[in-house]
Amino acid sequence: MNFRKAVSVCVSSGVVALATALPALAGNKHDDGDQPGQGLGVQGAILWFVILPLAIYGIIALLVMGPGWVSSAKKSATNGFLDDPTGAKPAGSKPETASLTYE
Repeated sequence: MNFRKAVSVCVSSGVVALATALPALAGNKHDDGDQPGQGLGVQGAILWFVILPLAIYGIIALLVMGPGWVSSAKKSATNGFLDDPTGAKPAGSKPETASLTYE
């Protein structure tokens, strides 16, 4: 039973490896009318396949989590953003901030 499992694992992994390696091995075959250009280069590959996706993920994460950060900051303060973070003065004690409360 174990021998049968080992053979099936080896055969299936070999088929997958062969299927993924064949396009890479056919690099010097070109179709009629094919005009290949210059290669991308290391800096271009890092820019397109590492930095750009990380920047896109970062922007999406900021757009998703940003409103939660703002609303939790508002809820954590008694007087909204105008609350004194040191707690030395009561909230809204200044005349200019007393009219700008969030309720």
